Amino acid sequence: MAKYIVEDVKTSKFEKNYKFPLINLIPAIVWCIPVYQKSQPVIGTVGAYGIVAGFLILYITLSYLPIAALIPGIASVIMLTAMFWAPADHIGNNVARIVVKALILIIMGMIEFCVLINATLPWLESKTATPPRVRRIEE
Repeated sequence: MAKYIVEDVKTSKFEKNYKFPLINLIPAIVWCIPVYQKSQPVIGTVGAYGIVAGFLILYITLSYLPIAALIPGIASVIMLTAMFWAPADHIGNNVARIVVKALILIIMGMIEFCVLINATLPWLESKTATPPRVRRIEE
């Protein structure tokens, strides 16, 4: 009679970092300014504050969701790059300014890519989980 032994999967699961996506709080606050400016004349000050609060919560919440983290990620790359390019505009040498701006864009893109990976990897691991190994032992 054959016996079957089920071996446990020895790989550890990816643990999501819940503090890292909060880096998107800075661009979310900056993006709230045009949202407020566009909504305030239409619905008033109190309604605009409500829309801004909802926008801020939605922006941060999307940073934690798989695949949907791409939306605030792209917006954050745009805003963070624009914020850090402003001081780089004061560099006198054109070549140095272009190099610094390219480095800023690459770094911001990599940071937001890490936020996307942090949100998506646990979901992706659950979709592509390795099945347990089953061994058959003959007696």
